[in-house]
Amino acid sequence: MKRRIDTLLVHASELVTPAPELDGPARGAQLDRLTVVPDGALAVDAGRVVAIGTTAELLDRFDADDVVDANHRLVSPAFVDPHTHLLHGGSRHDEWQGKVLERAVPGIDAGIRTTIAATRAATDAELTERALADLDEALAHGTTVLEAKTGYGLSPEAEIRLLGLTRSLAHPVHVPATYLGAHTVPAEYLERRAEYVQSVLDTLPGIAATADFCDIACDPVSFTVEESRRIAERARDLGLALKFHADQTGDVGGTQLAVEFGAVSVDHLDEASDAALKALAASETVGVVFPGANFHLLDMTASLLPDGRPPKDLAAWADRVLRSGAALALSTDYNPGTAPSLSMQMVMQLAARLYRWSYAQVWHMATLNAAAALGLQDTRGSLAPGKSADFVVWSVRGHGEVVHRFGTNLADRVYAGGRLVAAAGRRLPGTGAATPPSPAL
Repeated sequence: MKRRIDTLLVHASELVTPAPELDGPARGAQLDRLTVVPDGALAVDAGRVVAIGTTAELLDRFDADDVVDANHRLVSPAFVDPHTHLLHGGSRHDEWQGKVLERAVPGIDAGIRTTIAATRAATDAELTERALADLDEALAHGTTVLEAKTGYGLSPEAEIRLLGLTRSLAHPVHVPATYLGAHTVPAEYLERRAEYVQSVLDTLPGIAATADFCDIACDPVSFTVEESRRIAERARDLGLALKFHADQTGDVGGTQLAVEFGAVSVDHLDEASDAALKALAASETVGVVFPGANFHLLDMTASLLPDGRPPKDLAAWADRVLRSGAALALSTDYNPGTAPSLSMQMVMQLAARLYRWSYAQVWHMATLNAAAALGLQDTRGSLAPGKSADFVVWSVRGHGEVVHRFGTNLADRVYAGGRLVAAAGRRLPGTGAATPPSPAL
């Protein structure tokens, strides 16, 4: 007897997903083993995946209230974007043009302070309106989970404000909230670093019940290992899960510190040593990398850093990181200065071009591994039974086409929790806050 379900999607040219049996991020040889089902089908009930298989197999097993024809197009899990700076004011396009024209521009930390000033000056309504519009754009490009950090307030009051605004966003995209009070030292505290670190420590108890994560930037332009350790210890004692920005502009041991504290993710890794990568590979911490930032910062031709470093050999770096055996994820790093893009499609496309990573590798890193970088691998990131039915119907037939083509949004329809929430590049009217799928199958 056939089982009755809510939705049955049929006739996908390919249904592609990380292997449903994977219970953690893919690494090593696993990254090359995408599950690809020709003439694929997807069974959904109560907002969750029930089964995947061929169209013939699932039509034989299920009756559905709604049968959706994919019209011989690609179907995949939706993207997870595990690192963004969603709420911010202002723009830094003039700063970037100065870099392109090889004019003097501020360093990365100075650029952050420009955004801090603009964010502090923006009203709650302005910040919220912009964030919702950005979430619409991310959703239309296939992202249904997007982490959002504070870090552009950098005073206790301003950071609590940003965290509250993040929590108030009503949108189909699921938005985990991260406290990043330890982003950089604000201008007014440059001669009083210890006081600023103490202000971060003093803020943590008040936000521990509100934030999903505490992030710490351990980097030459941000916080030292000693300062980061103090913050990490306090956050851990309060029960906060940890994330780290680490070793972006220099190797200060931030990656090892993240591993030591069992961080969910450690992000950037541009200057991480071989020893740091070895430690990362031996851990459950996910390393998150940002080809969009490498691209936008012109790392292959120049550097924003004041010491005039030579261009980076990104392919050699990426090969070293990949061969380390660490679990790796991709993210936009969306922010107004170093990575102003919300498209995870573009991120995969750049990873293939700049890092020389394969189609299968970048698909894993933008879905299941990205979910693991938020501790969500049990509920998101693949089309496995029991997981939230977050998926995309594409305007192409093969998963390689999404990576091979660039500069065009190829997502045709986006579903979150089994609901159609975006189509033809726009969020659908009447799709408000994300609705958690029913635990019943």
